[in-house]
Amino acid sequence: MSLRQFLSFTALTLPACVLLIFFLDQPLALFFYQYFGWAMPFFGALTAAADATHGALKMHVVGIPVIFLALGVAFVVGRYVLRQRGATLFLVLLLTHEFSMVLARVLKGVVHRLRPEVLFGTGYPGLGLWQPGPHNDSFPSTHTAVYFSLFWPLAVAFPRWRVPLLALPVLIGVGRLVLGAHYLSDVWFSLWLVAGFTYLFGLLGQPRFKVDDEEALKAD
Repeated sequence: MSLRQFLSFTALTLPACVLLIFFLDQPLALFFYQYFGWAMPFFGALTAAADATHGALKMHVVGIPVIFLALGVAFVVGRYVLRQRGATLFLVLLLTHEFSMVLARVLKGVVHRLRPEVLFGTGYPGLGLWQPGPHNDSFPSTHTAVYFSLFWPLAVAFPRWRVPLLALPVLIGVGRLVLGAHYLSDVWFSLWLVAGFTYLFGLLGQPRFKVDDEEALKAD
């Protein structure tokens, strides 16, 4: 992902999320609730299976989650033992996954947005922002951050395989809407977080040359 692509996505995402929060999130949530309830068992089962798998990967070994340990070891072995520059992708995955999850959870504790399930039940006035609990942790979607952060860096690195790589996170994101767990802006903003961290940490994998090296390349 280039800086221009990320900035373009940012220019689209931020005003779109504001528009959704103020005008479209609640009508869209009610639309999904009324017309896609039949799909809730499928998305509920899919999310539960994905969560169980991710939970197993978060089990601690020597005090470190398995997934982080595996990605860290793969990076060190690949980059410094096998001398493969592409192994930096393992580090990008690790950092993107961790930072996306952490920031999504921090924002939940700041924004305190009521979930759509409250809208479907008792309802609430206004936008549902900065409200007391329970069910006030809608923005942004942690599930979206978790699963997109595991696959989006891979999709950027291997664009030929982008469709199969993104199938699961896209289904998880759609499932958050169908299950009434999140609004569209919650999901979209989490995707933007992942894209931002993917770009930021992706810079670690870009080659860096000294001035002398650049001059030597030009001379050749």
